[in-house]
Amino acid sequence: MVLPDGVFRFMFVAKDYDASVAFYRDGLGLPVDHDWNFGPEDRGTVFQAGLGSVEVLGGLPGLAYTAPQGPWMSIQVADPDAFYQLALERGLKVVLEPTTFPWGQRMLRVQDPDGIVIWLFSPVKAE
Repeated sequence: MVLPDGVFRFMFVAKDYDASVAFYRDGLGLPVDHDWNFGPEDRGTVFQAGLGSVEVLGGLPGLAYTAPQGPWMSIQVADPDAFYQLALERGLKVVLEPTTFPWGQRMLRVQDPDGIVIWLFSPVKAE
């Protein structure tokens, strides 16, 4: 079975909605596709992330916050080293400085306010 074409969306409920929105919007610089605010338990922001999107939710009615357990996301960027400098300037939590891996990627890892690790990578050209 082949999945139909469409947009991939990574969604999660943030412990601190405003801090998470600031991380993805100001820290990572992802453009906002759209957002809504119908009250503290019904607000969200959808960010464009390449051919997919990241959706940060402010809460779910009647459910207590549960921290994400083990998810991470990977976003291709033009230059992980340049993004590393931006991450430092923007005060992002860097969990791995730019590193070249044997599978052909140069990667930087940062962590969002909920502990989700974002892998910012670019392919490495073979010499």
